Amino acid sequence: MRKLLDLGLKQIEKILQEMGGTVLECVNSLESVLGGEGDSIEDNSSKLHILRNELVEIATELLVRYQPMASDLRYIQASIDVSYDLYRISRYSMEIERTLKITNPGCEFERSKQALKIVKKMVELALRAFLEGDETSVGRLLESDEKVDKLYLASIEELNKDSNICKAVEALILRHLERMSDHTTYIGGSAIYVIKGERI
Repeated sequence: MRKLLDLGLKQIEKILQEMGGTVLECVNSLESVLGGEGDSIEDNSSKLHILRNELVEIATELLVRYQPMASDLRYIQASIDVSYDLYRISRYSMEIERTLKITNPGCEFERSKQALKIVKKMVELALRAFLEGDETSVGRLLESDEKVDKLYLASIEELNKDSNICKAVEALILRHLERMSDHTTYIGGSAIYVIKGERI
């Protein structure tokens, strides 16, 4: 019985690792997207949707069949949440790509590029926090989240002073990046829940 549960937990871990790698591909693709080059994020987002459904199916079966307790139960519950967060990050990446394809403003987006670097690091930290149980990464996530929030708010303030297409599109991009940043902190919270049994 325990062996079969462990096998299922390993399957979940493997799917999360694959999802993590795919999400990083999405985020990396945004560098070329912000630089004005086309890059299809939609395929990776669709792949993440399939992987998430697969994970939820395995997790549900483990919950029903083996009725896990304590840390196993927390890990399964948190894995479902994390798979959603990873999928949402890919969707926001796709929305940024879609926005730029529709508007095609030919802008520099320096603030967005700055935020993207932070978000990319946050995704890496979030994955390390959850997959490796690294608590120190969670604190760094919260600090980085504040930086992305400030960049987003600065773009909104600037938009109030002087609105043009570049500033409007950048505010929208930063809104998506800010949401991606939030989802990495949720993953960090899930890591703490698995490690300590505490919700943050």
